[in-house]
Amino acid sequence: MEDKAMNCGSCGAPVTRMGRSGRYYCEYCECEAVATPLNDSVDGLVLTGTQAETPCLTCDHTQLELGSLGKYPIQGCRRCQGVLLNRSTFARLIRERRESYEGPDRTGEFDPALDGPRDHHSRLTCPKCRTLMDSFFYAGPGRVAIDSCGRCESVWLDCGEISSITEAPGLR
Repeated sequence: MEDKAMNCGSCGAPVTRMGRSGRYYCEYCECEAVATPLNDSVDGLVLTGTQAETPCLTCDHTQLELGSLGKYPIQGCRRCQGVLLNRSTFARLIRERRESYEGPDRTGEFDPALDGPRDHHSRLTCPKCRTLMDSFFYAGPGRVAIDSCGRCESVWLDCGEISSITEAPGLR
């Protein structure tokens, strides 16, 4: 599958692909973008337009918005389509989506340098308690690295990670 040429929505410079979730990175202005429009969100992200008080964990100068993934309330970013939710909501969401998924098993491409855990110098700061989040490979199905706060149990998922877990081979 060929990558389509794309220009940065912020500065217009060419961008390069960042891994299997459709995220793109602009080396010129250091902004991250997502190729898929929000109304076609691969994870089913719906945002209300109401800004939360929480800044996006990966985009500069962007506030998260209140939204949902199915029946679950979340905070999400319109620009990078990342999602912030609590650990118990994440567990229920994944369990329900895997149980109801009837499509083909998919593993997709995987590049540990792009899709793996963040290194020590690029770990995210939890927006709720201001501690560094842990970045690690999700222990369940799918080859996905998630970011989680051990103190307040917040979980940050990048665009496409929910779908990668949902569609991964394994017990449903």
